Amino acid sequence: MTLLFPPLVETSFGSLYPAPAVLAGYLADKGITTHQVDLNELFAEYLLSPPVLAALGAGEVPGVPADSLSAAAARLCTRYRDRLIDADGRHHFGAGSEYGYLLEILAQPYSLDPDETVLGPLRVGSGLVRAYLDFYEWAGVADGISDETLVVGISVPMGPQLFPALVLAAYLKSAWPRLRCVLGGPALSLMDDGDLEKLLRSHSAVDCVVRFDGEQPLLSLAEGLRAGAWNPETVPGVTCLSRGELMQVPPGAGPNLNMLPPPKYSRSALDRLANPTMSITQARGCYWGKCDYCDFVELYDGSPPFRGRHPRNFVDEVEYLVGEFGIERFNFVTESIPPAFARRMSTLLIERGIKITWNSFAMVDRRFDRELLFLMKEAGCEFLVIGMETMVTRVLKLVHKSADREENIRFLRDARDAGMRLQVNLIPDLPSTTYEEAMSTLVDMEGLTDCVDGISVFPFEATRSSNVGRNPQDFGLLTAGSGQATGQSQYALNHFDNVDPAMTPEQRNEVHRRYREYAHRVNARNSSEAPETRGIERDTLVRIAQEKLDVLDTGDKLVCTHMGTRERVTVPVAFSRALEPYLDGTWFTRGDLSDRLGEERSGALVRNLAASRMLVVSGLAEDGGGSRG
Repeated sequence: MTLLFPPLVETSFGSLYPAPAVLAGYLADKGITTHQVDLNELFAEYLLSPPVLAALGAGEVPGVPADSLSAAAARLCTRYRDRLIDADGRHHFGAGSEYGYLLEILAQPYSLDPDETVLGPLRVGSGLVRAYLDFYEWAGVADGISDETLVVGISVPMGPQLFPALVLAAYLKSAWPRLRCVLGGPALSLMDDGDLEKLLRSHSAVDCVVRFDGEQPLLSLAEGLRAGAWNPETVPGVTCLSRGELMQVPPGAGPNLNMLPPPKYSRSALDRLANPTMSITQARGCYWGKCDYCDFVELYDGSPPFRGRHPRNFVDEVEYLVGEFGIERFNFVTESIPPAFARRMSTLLIERGIKITWNSFAMVDRRFDRELLFLMKEAGCEFLVIGMETMVTRVLKLVHKSADREENIRFLRDARDAGMRLQVNLIPDLPSTTYEEAMSTLVDMEGLTDCVDGISVFPFEATRSSNVGRNPQDFGLLTAGSGQATGQSQYALNHFDNVDPAMTPEQRNEVHRRYREYAHRVNARNSSEAPETRGIERDTLVRIAQEKLDVLDTGDKLVCTHMGTRERVTVPVAFSRALEPYLDGTWFTRGDLSDRLGEERSGALVRNLAASRMLVVSGLAEDGGGSRG
C-alpha cells in the first residue's frame, strides 16, 4: 500500500503530517508493506524550484499578475532561497523559520476552498488541474508506485486538499489502471452523504471512501486484495458505489490508541527537514466535547467520542521516537489536552529525564492551575494554543464552553506567571454576540496583552455538521440562502449559510478589522514588523528593509510591499529615482534625498516608509549599521 498526503496545507510546510505515519505503523504491524509520500512537503519544494519562482515572479502564471502578493513573495523567495532550502536540500521553513511565512503566500493561488463544483467531473483543461498535474509529474508520483502496490490511500484531513486529491486519483489511475484508490480523512468524514454520492459518481478514479477511523478499513481492503478479492461494500466504515447504488457500511469501533504500534515515519522525509517537529497522537476526540460550534466531535462514529492515551503509554512512545529518530521537538495531536493527563505526563517526562520541547492545543479549564502550568513548563512545554474565543460570559455559556470571563483572566495571568507562552485564538462574532460585547472582549484583551505571545482571529463560520448548524434557532441564527461562506474553515461544502442579527454587516466588518489590528500589534512585538516610532532626524542613517521588502519597478512607479505586514506603498517616479541607489540596502539619510527632492518631500517620503515598516534605522537594527554599505 502507498499512502499519500496531498497538497495543500500551507501550515504544515516544514513538518510531516502524522496520519500516514500512524496508518503505516498499524499496517506494517499487520504484515502490510507500506510506502509513504508527503506530497504537501514536496509541493513546497516544487514552489521553490527556480523555474516556478521565475514564472510566478514574472507574472507568467495565469491568475497571478506581477503586482500580486504571491508574485512579490516569489521574487523575495528567489533572493533568499538559500535560507529556505540549503545546499544539502534540507527544508528551513518549519518552526522558527525566518522566511517560512512566504511559502504560505506563494501557495495561495493553488488553494481551492472546495464547494459543490468540486463534486462534478474534473475540467482537465482548467489551469488549476494542469498546475497539479505538472506538479505530480515533477514529483514523479506515478514512477514511485511499485509493481507490488495494490492500494493507494490518499489522506484528506483539510478542505483545500480535496481538489488536489481528486486530481491525484485521476492521475494515478491513468498511469496505473489496476490500482485501487481510497480516499479518507476528516474532510470526507464530515461530508454530507448526498455530496459524497455526487463525488463518487463524478470521480470514477476514486474506488471508495473510508470515513472516521481508517486503520481497520484499510487493513480489510488490503487483505481482501491480497486474497484476490475487492469487496469494499462489505467493509465497516467504507462508502462506495456497487452496481450503481451507493453503499454505506456503518463504521466499526476504532482502535484502542494504547494498543497502536508507534507511528512509522519516513526517515528519508525527516532527513529533508532542518528543524523537524514530530507529531504524536494524544487523543481522538475532545475530553470536553460540548462546544456547540465545533464539529470535530463528529469524526469518530462507531467509537466513543473521546479516546485518550494513558500517560505512561504516551511517554513510552515519546521516549521511543526520541531514541529512534533523534527528534526533540514534538506536537501533541489532540483537540484539547486534558489537565489530569498533562499533570501525569509532565511528571513522567521529568522523572525519566526526557528532554524535549512540545506544544499542544488546550482549553481554559480551572484544573489548569498555577502549579500545573509551572509543571508543564518544567517538562518542556514550549507553548499552548488556547481556544479561548471570547471574554463574554453570556456567549461562552450559550455555546457551552467550559470557562467564563473570570476564569479566562485567571488562566491568562497564571500562564504569564509560569512563563508559559500562549497562542490565543479569538472568534469575535460567536453566535448572538453584539457589537458592544465584541468590543468589550477587545478591551479585556488589550489589558492582558502581556499574558499572550500571539493572537489568531477567526471570523465565525457555522458548519452543517456542528450543533449550531443543526439547531441554528437555539443560537439566535436565521437561515439564509446566499450560499456564501464568510469564515475561515476552508471547506465551503460544510458551510451552513446563516444570518446573525446580533450585528449589522457594517458592525461585523468593523469588529473583524479592529480584532485583526490588535492581533497584528501583538504578533509584531519584538520583530522587524514593529513600526519605527523614534523621530528620524535629517542625518539619521536608515536603509531599505530589503529582508522583507519586495520592490516592483513598473516603469512609472515603485510598488513596495512589506511581506511581513502585507502593507504596500507606491512611490511615484519622481521619488523612485531618488531612492534607486539605495534599493540594495545601502545606508542613507534623509539629507541624501533632500538634494534631489527637497526637505519637505524627502521628509514625507522617509516618514511614510518608516510608518509602513519599510526602513531599518541605524542603532535599532540587529545589524547595527552605522556605515554606508
